[in-house]
Amino acid sequence: MTHVRVIVNCGAGSVDDDATREQCDEISKAFDATGASCDIEFVQGDDLEDAIGKAADEQPDVVVVAGGDGSLGTAAAVLAERDTPLGVLALGTFNHFAKDLGIPLDVEEAAAAIVDGTTTHVDVVEVNGRCFVNNSSLGVYPEMVAVRDRIRDQRGWGKVRAVPVAAWRVLRRFPMRRLHIRADGYDAALRSPFVFIGNGRYEVGPGGVGDRSDLDGGELCLYVARAATRRKLLLVGAKAILRGATDVPELEEHCASELTIDAHGHRVTVALDGEVASLRSPLHYRCRKGALGVRVSRPA
Repeated sequence: MTHVRVIVNCGAGSVDDDATREQCDEISKAFDATGASCDIEFVQGDDLEDAIGKAADEQPDVVVVAGGDGSLGTAAAVLAERDTPLGVLALGTFNHFAKDLGIPLDVEEAAAAIVDGTTTHVDVVEVNGRCFVNNSSLGVYPEMVAVRDRIRDQRGWGKVRAVPVAAWRVLRRFPMRRLHIRADGYDAALRSPFVFIGNGRYEVGPGGVGDRSDLDGGELCLYVARAATRRKLLLVGAKAILRGATDVPELEEHCASELTIDAHGHRVTVALDGEVASLRSPLHYRCRKGALGVRVSRPA
């Protein structure tokens, strides 16, 4: 019998503090239907890393994390290079990691994939001791996330409702960063309002925005926007969507397995899978190829 340990992040986008019992029942029934044995623990975000580590030390067949992309980045930091694979119950707001891997968003279907599926190995990116599975960024986006979270705390709004207000406030200030970026074949001292580091190559263009077809290629994908005004940044974004990122000269693209971003001795507000952290410069990014085992559905 498959034994799974489920850790639920109570701070995830669709986890309701007032409905944990219903959530627990739903998860239990989903795994009961697969014939697996299931232990469930609800934790707050600050306790998530310790809970995942303790669960992995007990050596279940799978450690399942129920939460959003930020929760999965925390899980990756604990489970990378370990034999115990990660199972994903996508309970966040956007769930990019699950979508890119084809993991079902429905709890029952996801439980079936965890128990009856297969294990694939994907890359994890580490920056100054922190891990992420999707992307990281500097500039307007992490500033917007920080403002968004303050608005949510003050007004009790959801993430989606708070984003437009936060974006407007940040774009009015338009934070520019003086940076020195070094990677294999790339060395640039510049000022930019937006730097993006993806775990793998992101498709940007008429075919879609933000999709990844390869999560085990061992590459970081760096995008740097060369835009000195709000209007130019918006134009860069629009042209990238309409033409594709490779046809926009103001959006530099470079892929490497490691890179360093020097913000000249300052602490830097950085977004990691939608969560904000303050990290000390310089930022050292490195790709850990195939470091994380993840349970996914078997191919049809």
